[in-house]
Amino acid sequence: MSAAPQIVIDSPAPGQNIYDEIIFISGSVDLGDGNPAACSVRAFVEDQFCAETQILFARPSDMRLGFRMLGRIPSAGSGSRDATLRIVAGIGDPGSELVAEQNIRLVPARLRDRPYGEVVSPENETLLHRENIYGSGPPIEEPGAEVSELLRAYLPANSSVVDVGCGAGAYGPPLLAAGHDWLGLETNAHCCDILTRRQLPFRKVDPANAQLPVADANYDCAICIEVLEHTKDPESFVAEIARMIRQRALFSVPNMELLPYLYDWRVVPWHLLEADHKNFFTRASLHALLSRFFRRVEIFPYGEHPLRTRDNVPLYVHFFAVADK
Repeated sequence: MSAAPQIVIDSPAPGQNIYDEIIFISGSVDLGDGNPAACSVRAFVEDQFCAETQILFARPSDMRLGFRMLGRIPSAGSGSRDATLRIVAGIGDPGSELVAEQNIRLVPARLRDRPYGEVVSPENETLLHRENIYGSGPPIEEPGAEVSELLRAYLPANSSVVDVGCGAGAYGPPLLAAGHDWLGLETNAHCCDILTRRQLPFRKVDPANAQLPVADANYDCAICIEVLEHTKDPESFVAEIARMIRQRALFSVPNMELLPYLYDWRVVPWHLLEADHKNFFTRASLHALLSRFFRRVEIFPYGEHPLRTRDNVPLYVHFFAVADK
């Protein structure tokens, strides 16, 4: 070779935070008179090998050879730390390799502690199918703070409340403590076991029976939190809720109006990974459905999404509907 390789690291930038599980490295190398087909570019974080490529591509803009690599190291330890990324390029001639170094900030990804971390681990060679990705999470026993506040605000004081699709009964204890007479309705056997363990009043619903096990106008109010999107026949389901109550029903559903706005970031709401979702609501479709059975329906959003639009406008993950008889 007439000249030593010269390496430029384009990514990561100096001092950039890098996860140990997903180390993406790109840059370019000037091999001089060296043979690109014989070149190998390797990456190390400290002394740990993390990635290698032997496939280089021409960059007409600067007549250099570009490279890209995706790597990982077993673990970054328990906390973030400064580290050195080292790129080694050469064609195998002793003494011809050149090293380029860059300081980075290594961050432990803690992938196993994240949702789906075990499923989509970089080590997983299993071809994943729909059933591996789209699923249902465990029943939630603790109430959401924002929904609890909405229920407090919109339920009449000391009312009788039927919680349709109550799951593990998250909202039972706080509503009972607030002076409401609460009853849960649930079809899922596992959730019913939890309700029994928690000694909460409930009735098991037979999914084969279109009629819910509550008499006409037997309760003041109903709540239906993140249930309508799971029902096979939402119109009949809402009709049943209206039949059972005298005053007001409160509904919460995922807000599908987010999709066009989040598309700019190429993301979708997390709840779309729920396998059992059958219905997808806009404010208009939810209003149209509820208005068939309730005299007055008002809808507003809640649950601000962590991302805002490119115009820095906040977005909300859920719709909340107040429906009066």
